[in-house]
Amino acid sequence: MRRCVFASVLPFALSGCSVWFFSGENGVDRSHPVVLVETTGGVELGAATEFGVLTLGRTATTGPCRVHYFLGPTPVIEDGEMTATGSLFVRADIDLKTMAVRALDHDPGADQELFVMWTPDGTTTRSVPVRRAHDDAIDGDALLDPGVALPVGATVLHRHRESGLLFAGLVAGTAEVECNGGVRRYYVYAGVDRVRELLAVPQLHPRDQVPRYRTDDITVLKPAK
Repeated sequence: MRRCVFASVLPFALSGCSVWFFSGENGVDRSHPVVLVETTGGVELGAATEFGVLTLGRTATTGPCRVHYFLGPTPVIEDGEMTATGSLFVRADIDLKTMAVRALDHDPGADQELFVMWTPDGTTTRSVPVRRAHDDAIDGDALLDPGVALPVGATVLHRHRESGLLFAGLVAGTAEVECNGGVRRYYVYAGVDRVRELLAVPQLHPRDQVPRYRTDDITVLKPAK
């Protein structure tokens, strides 16, 4: 009896896992954790993180949206809904899973490798190495001007030798400081402290789940309203 049950289950298991086991890949490709989100108010950039697709909500904090993201190197488009989180970040909720980079759990040090990545069109990505500003004139999360314009909402990332890419924040704007007769330019970003604020917002858990039937024959569970 056990042999028959095992034989009947195995083909289904192999059909679902064969791509993973026999693709030659030994890990999940999380090298493009950036998104472009179309909202009712415009277009903005964001990141695909362990806490969902996060933006700064500059164009909309609620309402329908369309998320351009990446599965590995492949660009994908999915409709979703903008949801306020009670923090500086706004979440773009979609049915399907995205790549989800972990968040950095401490402020980046002066010796940690940082870079900024974004997708200008939803199909390609750009990245620029940056350094965190450690200056008495600056209080808060800021980057030294890399000499390249960084768009608002671009993702700040740290490359860890063992953990891979870690989410460090989203570029929020620029700041100029007069110092010694000159002007220094910085990029400010919503960093680890803002992530802590996101986690501090109370969440209703657990929530009842109801099935949603999509036109592409994928059935997903969504929180009941």
